[in-house]
Amino acid sequence: MTGGMLAIYLLLTLVMGGAIIVGIVKTQTEEVAGKIVTKRTEQVRGRKIVKFDTIVVFRNWSEWAAPREKQLTCIDTARRGNILSSDGKVLSTTVVKCKLYLDLGKKYEKDARGKTKFAGAITDSLLEASLDTMAQILVEAGGSHSKEYYIERVRNERAKESPSQCFRIEERKIPYSVWLSIVRLPGWKNCVVREVDGHSVRYEERSHIYNEMASNIVGLEDGEGTGDFKGLEGAYDSILKGRNGIYSRRRLTKGVWLADIPEEGTTAERRTDGDSVQTVVLQKRIDGQSIVATIDTRIQDVAEDALRHSLETFGGKAGCAIVMEVETGYVVACANLARETDKDGNVAYKEMRDWNSAVSSRYEPGSTMKAVVMTAMLNDPKIQIDTSMKVPVVKRVFPGSKKVIEDSHPNGDSLSVRKVIEKSSNVGMAELGWKYYRNRRSDLVALMKQVFPYEKLNLDVKAPEPNYLMNDVNNSTDDFLRITYGYSTAVTPMQIITFYNTIAGGGRMVKPLFCRAIIDQKGRRHEIAPVVMREHAFSPESAKVMTEMLEGVVNYGTAHGVIKDNNYHIAGKTGTASAHGMGSGVNNASFAGFFPANNPRYTCYVMLENMSTRTFGTQAAKVFKMISDCVMAIDERLSEDLFATTQIDSTKLQQESVVLRGNLKDIARACHLIGRANVKVQTEKPTPGRVPNCRGMSAKDAIEVLHSVGLKVRVTGYGKVASQSPNAGTAVKKGATVVLNLR
Repeated sequence: MTGGMLAIYLLLTLVMGGAIIVGIVKTQTEEVAGKIVTKRTEQVRGRKIVKFDTIVVFRNWSEWAAPREKQLTCIDTARRGNILSSDGKVLSTTVVKCKLYLDLGKKYEKDARGKTKFAGAITDSLLEASLDTMAQILVEAGGSHSKEYYIERVRNERAKESPSQCFRIEERKIPYSVWLSIVRLPGWKNCVVREVDGHSVRYEERSHIYNEMASNIVGLEDGEGTGDFKGLEGAYDSILKGRNGIYSRRRLTKGVWLADIPEEGTTAERRTDGDSVQTVVLQKRIDGQSIVATIDTRIQDVAEDALRHSLETFGGKAGCAIVMEVETGYVVACANLARETDKDGNVAYKEMRDWNSAVSSRYEPGSTMKAVVMTAMLNDPKIQIDTSMKVPVVKRVFPGSKKVIEDSHPNGDSLSVRKVIEKSSNVGMAELGWKYYRNRRSDLVALMKQVFPYEKLNLDVKAPEPNYLMNDVNNSTDDFLRITYGYSTAVTPMQIITFYNTIAGGGRMVKPLFCRAIIDQKGRRHEIAPVVMREHAFSPESAKVMTEMLEGVVNYGTAHGVIKDNNYHIAGKTGTASAHGMGSGVNNASFAGFFPANNPRYTCYVMLENMSTRTFGTQAAKVFKMISDCVMAIDERLSEDLFATTQIDSTKLQQESVVLRGNLKDIARACHLIGRANVKVQTEKPTPGRVPNCRGMSAKDAIEVLHSVGLKVRVTGYGKVASQSPNAGTAVKKGATVVLNLR
């Protein structure tokens, strides 16, 4: 720059705001710990300013590339274990599902010649060509709408001036295989959206294979993506979820990485913010173990169907049915149904989320509690009760009481102690309580707590267990008297079945269990042993007397003519409790018992909530009988015992062979048990693509036949198949649903 130009430059600088003279006084450079540090000292307006610049030094290109070629702390997600039923079915597993979004945007571009062409994800012709197929795929996959709905929805969006490029078709997630079949439709590859807001449309989630069956017991996720489960999923979460792997990986080439499988406990260093280094412990992935639930899908299905049928017939609010093995405490069925009314007024009874009434609901049990009070009295060492002793049963007001106590049905002037239980006399129980405990009220409560599991059971399903309620019988004569016939105390259905199971077990109280085994990663099965809560909750003699009384309830008492069976014996007790106070007209009806009474294998409890009719527990007893009949047939030990003790008419054995339809294995077993080896069996080979004829079959046989040709099944009613829809011979696609009406 010449002297004249420099003068002009300085003049212009002064005019624009003042002169700044910068002079670099000194520059120093040195290498420190693999870095070049440059120190510059500048003078600005007469002031010294020191600046430092740091540059990382790499000795070679490999050193520079190392952090770019290696990634630390990659997560290898563990696969969650399955939940299996005791009869070998998969109840819950992890599946891949997708949200279905379509890019329906219409874009146009001009080429080099200025000609306009379509540049969207899919053309109108390709969209329309496969739209019907796409809608049909969604319907067959269990979509929540009709085929016409999906078609119209897509067409309406496409017809807009600016259609959405991320348009969700189905509210529910669909299976990955279904999503993939839509992607593969001609021209749809670019139309189906794969990411929304940077997140993949693919998700892993827990799926109940049998849909709502025992869903609250199996377990539901408490909010999408939270990983917080209830039921068995929550109780055994640490076993099911496994452990994620943490590993490093190296780049082989662009987009291709090789994982370094770590030795357990290996450490690696990871550079974080600034110059700090974090030590990371690497670990291998450990997949979750599977568990075997105590639930038997065959008995569970029967319990749900019988419970639903009764609720639909009598219009109750909700109900539960529990079946439990006497010796082990394994709960083989636990149905919880509640009424749901849709916007059109249609009523359905189904498993509702967080409605596990068997475990979490607390009720005044009514007359099923009379067995508890009677057992407590029989187990009292201070008194001796003669079951043939006469007890007054005429309605009366006891001293210090404000209420009249009377029986729901007239029972004469007196009944024996045994008949008090058989006829379910409120007055008789109050008389016994008054006779022996009016001055020992705390003793009665203590004896009841000894024979009945009032404490929380701490069940192996994640669900709230409420504390029991009991009014203070010392301060209220009415509460003292009411507790003798099932009021002034509130307990859960699971506590009630545990007590009746103790009677069946001769006084041995076992804890209800919902998991019977754990299967490790190598397929080895580890059984969960029964848990004995009290080896002698009460004496075997008391249990024997109570069993005889409960058989009397069925043979001569409140359940007589309702569930009595000449082939096997049932012992149990009806229960009716006012749901909203005495005289409300709305009752909770229940029945608790066990079978076969002479050699108990199963205990069952049925509770129907808010029944508008005065059923006095007999309707719950009918549900019990439906369940017990099926269990007797399903359990091979019981069915063989039943056939062995059943009298067979020899004249019928001389008749010609019977023609049967159904499961050949079961037919052969039944023929063997009754001594009929030469029975002609009519078999039907289903035609693929056609609905088989299931009329006259049992639900079990019909389901097997329909499943064998790839069809889904929905069953209503109980008994044998009376009708089916679609009709036999109708052409259907694999995966379609056939409705069976049983009567």
